[in-house]
Amino acid sequence: MIPELAQSPYQITPQLEDAMGTTVKYIRRMAKPSSTMLDVGQKNPLTEILLGGDMKLKITNTEGDLDVFTLEDPNKYDYILYSHTIEHQFNPLHTLLELKKVMTDNTRMFIILPRRGKLLWCKGHFHEIDHYRMKLLLERAGLDIISLELHKAWRPWYFYLTGFKPILRLFMEYNAYYEVSLHQ
Repeated sequence: MIPELAQSPYQITPQLEDAMGTTVKYIRRMAKPSSTMLDVGQKNPLTEILLGGDMKLKITNTEGDLDVFTLEDPNKYDYILYSHTIEHQFNPLHTLLELKKVMTDNTRMFIILPRRGKLLWCKGHFHEIDHYRMKLLLERAGLDIISLELHKAWRPWYFYLTGFKPILRLFMEYNAYYEVSLHQ
C-alpha cells in the first residue's frame, strides 16, 4: 500500500465519526460478544472503540504492507474486519488470499468500503470498487457474499452547499458493508 494513499495519522472528522458509529452498530449486530477478531491494517480509532466496548472482543491487527505481506498468524479468527482499507491497496486479491489462511468455515469477514459514482472517486483511493467488481474479486478469492448493506455516508449539512460534487455526494455516497465467508 502506498503511504501517500493512506490517511495517517487519523483525523477525526464528523464524517469519520458517523462512519465509525455506523460500523460499531453493525459489528454489535453481527458479531457475538467475547469473540476473536482480526482487524486488517494498523490499529486505528475504530479498533480502540471496539476494544473498549461492552462486547469484549479480542482484536488483533495485521502489520506491514498489505500488498506484499504474508500472514504467519497460526490463529483462526471468528471475525475479520476489513474496514476502509481495500480501496487503498494495489492488490486486494493478495490480501484476501492471505486472510483466508486464518478463516474457518464459521469465520465471517466484514468488508466495508465507500460506494460512490465514478464522478466522485477519491484521490486517496487506488480502487473504487462497485458491486459488480467486488463480486468478481471475492469470487476469484474463493469467498461468498452472505449479505450486503448500504448505509448513507453523511457529512455536515453545510458541506453539500459548497459545489456540484458535494451535491452529488448527497445522493450518491454510501458505505457498503459486505459479510463474506469461505466458498462452500
